[in-house]
This record gives sequence, C-alpha cells and structure tokens, in this order.
Amino acid sequence: MTSQAARRGSLTGLGGIRWPYRVIAVESPSGMLTPSCHDDLLATGIDLRSYADGPSALLGMMAEDPAAVLAPTDLIGVDFQCFVGAIVAWSDIPVIIGLTNDQESQRRAYQGLDAGARGLLWLPFDSVELMSAIRHLGLTRTGSASIVQYGSIELDVQAHRVRISGREVRLAPREFALVQYLLAEAPRLVSAQEIAAVIGVNQLAGPVRVRKYVQNLRRKLTGTGQPAVLENVRGLGYRLVDTRTAPDEKA
Repeated sequence: MTSQAARRGSLTGLGGIRWPYRVIAVESPSGMLTPSCHDDLLATGIDLRSYADGPSALLGMMAEDPAAVLAPTDLIGVDFQCFVGAIVAWSDIPVIIGLTNDQESQRRAYQGLDAGARGLLWLPFDSVELMSAIRHLGLTRTGSASIVQYGSIELDVQAHRVRISGREVRLAPREFALVQYLLAEAPRLVSAQEIAAVIGVNQLAGPVRVRKYVQNLRRKLTGTGQPAVLENVRGLGYRLVDTRTAPDEKA
C-alpha cells in the first residue's frame, strides 16, 4: 500500500540520495502504517513506501532506489534474518530494524544486527523517531555522509569501519551500531536505557549488563597510552568525548 502523497516527485541530492528520503517499510502487525502516517512523514521529509510482506519489498527495492529499509522483526512472508542478509548482500542500502519489547522480537533484532542491519527503531514509531533513526545512519538532507567524524573518532558508514586517531578498531555489528548512535548524539549524554535499546539488551536485566558492555567497548576504543574516548558520567549516562581537548576520565 502506497499513499498518494508518497507518489509525489522527489529531488536528488549530492551522493544520489533523494529528497525527501525514500524509505521502504514492511508492514508489521505490531504497528500498521496508515495513509495518514505517510502524509505526516512526507511533511518531515520522509517519502515512505510500505509493502505488505518481505518478498514484495525486495521486488520494490529494484524500482524505489530507497535511502533505507525499515524491517520489522515480525515481517511476513520471509525469514527475518534472511531478509536483512539479502539486502546487505545485494546492496549498500542501510536496514533499520523495527522491534518491540517482547523477548522474541529482541532476539531477532540481535540476528538482524549480526546480519548487517545498521539501526533500531521501536514499534510503533512516529515521524520524529523515524527521522532520528535515519539521521543516525549518517544521512543528511543533501546526501550520504559516508565519513562521520567527532574529535579523534572517524566512522565510515558505508565501509562499516571505525578509526581512532587513525587506528582501525574492529567492532562487532552491535558495537558499531552503538558507536554510531553515540557519535550521532555527541556530545549529549546517552542514558543506559537508550544503550540497552540499541544493543538489544533487556532493560529488566538491569544496568549491570549495559555497564559491562560499555566497559568492554571502551577498552576496544582506547589505544595503548591513549586517553579514553568513551566517558561514563556516573548516574547520568555515557558519551563520546573529543580527546584532543578533553582529559581522560575513568569509567
């Protein structure tokens, strides 16, 4: 189902990304997309094209040339992990996972991140939340910002690489997604609840798992004899810091 509003013309910006952003979304029993949703999203610069199931969305990608694909964990007609893996294997189009609070959805979200998905979005969502998820992919109004930099941290969205002061850091998919999220929000403090959502940790497990996860990531990001680029402000949250001007602080 594609709304009349979604059929309006769009412009192509630098890097070949259309404006408004064209996003393919597969319908989900957890949050159906109505024509009014499409109209509201178009007003914020998102040209949403929705499909009833996974196979039709894959076929639609050939004609739509989307900036991103939104795949719910409960999509119909195809295995979720295979769906994400197929998109990653066939193209460089980023996949955003739509998930819910139930454990099965979060388990599938883990699988999707491992298959190469680059973002997470809680269902149901609104236009502001979807635009935020797209921004976290490194997209801008005029195109695709492949290289995102903050201080000594350099993140290559397309190559899925992170460098700290020129040193390449090997990260698992969920770790990369978290660094990308922190980078997009820097220098804002990100709460433990937000991090739990990004990495797919059940919030009922408490903050201990999040803290351990962040500590392990912090060790990966910090080179020998170098100041830490991931800071813990106790009781408030976590943030990336510009180590060119900020002192080292312990987690």
